[in-house]
Amino acid sequence: MRAPLFAAVVLAACGDAAPPAFSTGPGVTSASATTSSSSSSADTTSTGPADDSAGGSDSTGIVRDVGAETDFGPVQPPGCKGKVDLLFVISRQLTMVTEQDQLLASFPDFIDTIEHTLEGFDVHIMTANPDGKWPGWVCETGGGCKENWPNCGEDAEGYQCGIYPDMVTACDEQLGAGLIFNAGGYAANELCDLHGGNRYIITGEPDMKDIFECIAKVGMSGGDAAMGDAMIAALSPALNGPNGCNEGFLREEALLVVVLISDFEDQASKSYAKQQYEAIIAAKKNPSAVVILAVVARPWPEDGILEAGCNYDSDNKGNFQDLLAKFPYAVRGDTCAPSYAPYFAEAAAKIGEACGSFIPQ
Repeated sequence: MRAPLFAAVVLAACGDAAPPAFSTGPGVTSASATTSSSSSSADTTSTGPADDSAGGSDSTGIVRDVGAETDFGPVQPPGCKGKVDLLFVISRQLTMVTEQDQLLASFPDFIDTIEHTLEGFDVHIMTANPDGKWPGWVCETGGGCKENWPNCGEDAEGYQCGIYPDMVTACDEQLGAGLIFNAGGYAANELCDLHGGNRYIITGEPDMKDIFECIAKVGMSGGDAAMGDAMIAALSPALNGPNGCNEGFLREEALLVVVLISDFEDQASKSYAKQQYEAIIAAKKNPSAVVILAVVARPWPEDGILEAGCNYDSDNKGNFQDLLAKFPYAVRGDTCAPSYAPYFAEAAAKIGEACGSFIPQ
């Protein structure tokens, strides 16, 4: 049976009303619980800022002291001025259809809440290539087009065989580059036409609803996702500098928000938490300038009782917990939860906190 169509993404109009609450109503479930001792609710695990009112530094040697007004004299920290760079890294392996539904369903309230929280809301939104490939080749060389010409079959009817390969650029096959041409099974199967001509969304995008779905509906025809490596590449000077695929995405004065979504442990990356942390700090200088959300497979339960249909991190080492522990603003979610809304709601709250204390370097 085909999976349900992806949920429509509808952004609320800007106004002076209070931020809408995240819905925790019926979501797309990723499994039917047959034998489980787990709760069906979405539990969150997060870290908050340490008490820096007396000053101090962490293991990086970076001093974080934003506790008292007198620390800054008559001038308060400038904050992020409403500027947020949102980086999504989403696995496009075979099991990821439900997770992408959940993301698309949670995104509108997430953005709307941030917009109402931050004065002068100014956003960049990018989804990074997680495996350095263009999945359309699966249709062209894997038999999909041969069997279903002129499309790639029931799960990729929008794919145009023999035409799309001529539209592929080097950036479409670059690890960490912004995705604007998702192809293959359950993908957007169209070349995204972004306002501003970048490989990421900018404030002023006239059709945010459809454009976010276009860049985030990555499908399920990709290879093993090197999530950590893709994040490092997406933030690298090579991709963000002049003539880079992501040129202009990363702004010095903006808060960085990283969202990682994968229901399998990251075994494809060559990097570990230390290298990933160092890459983020190289980009933002201060861990308090970063909010990170990882919606990932569950840790292996101590009692060994598994919920049917859910994926687990067998050694509890491949799900970014070591990376999250290094940041004062971090949230960890469960890909098998019935709704991702609570995780995005918590991340949105942390964005407000972080922007209030962010001091651009």
